[in-house]
Amino acid sequence: MPSSSLLVALPSGPQLHFVSRSTDEPGAPRVPDSRWPALMGLLIALLLVLGGMFLVRQLGRMSRLQDCVMSGRTNCAPIEPNIADRR
Repeated sequence: MPSSSLLVALPSGPQLHFVSRSTDEPGAPRVPDSRWPALMGLLIALLLVLGGMFLVRQLGRMSRLQDCVMSGRTNCAPIEPNIADRR
């Protein structure tokens, strides 16, 4: 074997083949893009953000109430009388 030739072995793993969604053939049907997974992902992300905002507000409110109580105050959560109960 001549020393000037170099043989390189390529790894034999899974090969990816990319197929175009549209073809140039006039009779071939075009596969429409499915947007449902993207819309579901967007909806889940939106619900997570809204849930996080709700939790942050509730935890902040509870933290302020606990800080007030721990400082020794007695009017931290004043109870307002209901006018309908007076009648």
